[in-house]
Amino acid sequence: MLAATLALMLLVQGVQDGPAPKPDASILPGAVTGQVRTVDDVPAVNVRVIALAVPKFGTPDLALNYFSIGDPAQQTFTDNQGNYTLVDLPPNNYYILAGAAGKGTYYPNSANLLKAEIVTVQSSIQVDRVDMKLLNRLGGKLSGRVNADMSQLGPRVASLSGAHLEELLEVPVSPEGTYEFGHVPPGKYLLSLHPPTPGIASMPITVADEDLSGLELQPLPTKRVSGRIISRNGPIPHGILGFYTEKTYVGGKISENGTFSVDLHSTRHQIDFAGLPVGYSLATVKIGNEDMTQRGIVVGNQDVSDVVITVNAPTRLATIRGKVTGLPANKFTDTIVELIGPTFNRLHADIQQDATFEFPTVVPGSYRLVLKGIGASAQLPAMAATIVIVDAFRTFEVTIAVPAP
Repeated sequence: MLAATLALMLLVQGVQDGPAPKPDASILPGAVTGQVRTVDDVPAVNVRVIALAVPKFGTPDLALNYFSIGDPAQQTFTDNQGNYTLVDLPPNNYYILAGAAGKGTYYPNSANLLKAEIVTVQSSIQVDRVDMKLLNRLGGKLSGRVNADMSQLGPRVASLSGAHLEELLEVPVSPEGTYEFGHVPPGKYLLSLHPPTPGIASMPITVADEDLSGLELQPLPTKRVSGRIISRNGPIPHGILGFYTEKTYVGGKISENGTFSVDLHSTRHQIDFAGLPVGYSLATVKIGNEDMTQRGIVVGNQDVSDVVITVNAPTRLATIRGKVTGLPANKFTDTIVELIGPTFNRLHADIQQDATFEFPTVVPGSYRLVLKGIGASAQLPAMAATIVIVDAFRTFEVTIAVPAP
C-alpha cells in the first residue's frame, strides 16, 4: 500500500495542469496581508498561509471533486502576532488558505472552496486585511532535520501526507538540513523526503497538542542493485520500476538497452513495475535460478547484480509496416527507420530493396517514425517525423515521403 501511495504521489505532482507559464517580467507583482486567529480568538502563531490561483475554467459549485487547484503560488507563516504577508504574487485571482486543505480555513471562514471568497491581486498593489479565524484547533509545531550532507543530496523538501488532508504539506529543507512545518492539525501522518532518497525511510508520526521537534530523517548505507528488464514479447514498454519496503520507495532508472541500477539500503525490498500498458504485468524477478518474485530482493553488505525482471506481454502486438518514397535506392543500405515512442529503447528497421520496412511487434501508444542515416556519407534532407497512433493490435500501413533535395 505504501509503495502505491508513494508512486502515486510522484506521478500526481507533475500532472496538475502542466508547467506554469513564466510571469512577464515587465508586470510588477502584488501582495496580500492579513491576520490569522485561532478558534479561541487569539493570534495563530507559525501557521502556514498559501495563495492558490483560481482556475480559469469551471467553478467549485459545479463539481468540487473535479475543480482542480494547482500548487501554491506563494506560501508563508504567520508571525508571533498571527500576521502574514504573501509577496511576489503575479496579478491574478486567488483563494487564501490558512493551514492544510481538508483541515484548514479558506478566506474568510470556509472549510472548503464552496464558500471561499476570491481575492484579486493587481500589479504593484497590496491587498490588506485578508483576515481569517481558524475553524479547527491547531496541533503542535513540527520540526526536525535531515541528518545528511545536503550539499551531496541536493535540494530536498520534507512532506507530510495524511488521511484527513487533501494535499501534501511540503516545506523546503535548509542547506543545514533543518525543516519546519509550523503548527499542523492533530492526526497521524507520514513524514517523507522528496525526491525520495535511497536509504532514508519515511517516518510515521502522530501530532497532538504538544510540539514535535528533533525528528531526524537518517540516511542508511546503501548498496548498488543492478540488472535488466526482459519482455516476453516485443520491446519493453514504459513503466515505473520501484523497490519498496514498509517505509521506503525508491525508483529505478531503466536505460534504453533495458538495464537498470538503483541504490538500496540493507533490508528486503519488494519489486513493483507499475504504469504498464493494458495487457502487461510483472511476471518474475530472478537472480540466477532463484525466484525472488514473491520474497523480494535481500540487500546485505554487498552489491547485488544480475537481477532479471521479466514482464508479461500480450501474445499478439501491433505491426507497423510501411514504404519509403523519394529515397534513391543506392541509399537504402545507409538508411534505417527509427521508431520512437512508449518504449525504453528506440526500435530500428532496415529498408528492404523494394523500399519497404516493418516493425513486427509494437506496444500500443503514439510513435514518431524518422529516417536516420548511418555511415559518414549518409546525407538526408530535413523532414518532419511521421506520426503513428497504435491503438489496436493490428497492422498499421504508413508511407514515409522523402522530399526532393
